[in-house]
Amino acid sequence: KVSALVIPKNTGLKGYGWKVLRQAGLDLDRATETDKNKLMVGGLVLLLRRGEDIPQIVEDEFRKGNVVLGVTGDDLLDEYKLRNQVNTLKIENTYDWFDESARFFRPTLCLIGKAKSINDLPLETRIALNKKYECTSREYLKSLNSNGRQFRATLYSGDLESTVADGASDCCIDTVYTGSTIDQKKLKVMQKIRFSDLAVISALKREESLLGRVI
Repeated sequence: KVSALVIPKNTGLKGYGWKVLRQAGLDLDRATETDKNKLMVGGLVLLLRRGEDIPQIVEDEFRKGNVVLGVTGDDLLDEYKLRNQVNTLKIENTYDWFDESARFFRPTLCLIGKAKSINDLPLETRIALNKKYECTSREYLKSLNSNGRQFRATLYSGDLESTVADGASDCCIDTVYTGSTIDQKKLKVMQKIRFSDLAVISALKREESLLGRVI
């Protein structure tokens, strides 16, 4: 009954996600383009979307009466759930991410800076946050035993490491893959926050409000 598969088109996520899909038996080499960001493999429709948008697309399609599956990073799924606590999403399957070329063998959200540890940061810490992981990052900062340290956050869409290297920020929270950028800018991973794997998601749960009532 699945009418479509929503798969990532972001460069990094697409590279590994499509590799896993091929290993799972989906012959993407035979895919034909039927429209912009839309492919067909046999009778299966493939919708190409950004990984961070896939949870929303899966819910949107479900509300239109279409049963679709989405493939995205579980970190992006968790971020979506933090932003949208009333949702119908559930995980159907997961695939471990393992890449020997990655510094920590998978994408890893990290606290990055010039200092060796959090204790070396200023009491008024300027921190750059990736918009894609804003809620996850703020939850992490709340969990820190910061000893009176205050974090003043600024949101960016990319190049967070540059803001640390040029002194605009004391540290940042962003994803590390190969780590070449932080090496080039002479920065350090001060703390690993979370790892990422692939998740296959659907929207087959009943939607409930925060009071537990079915909508």
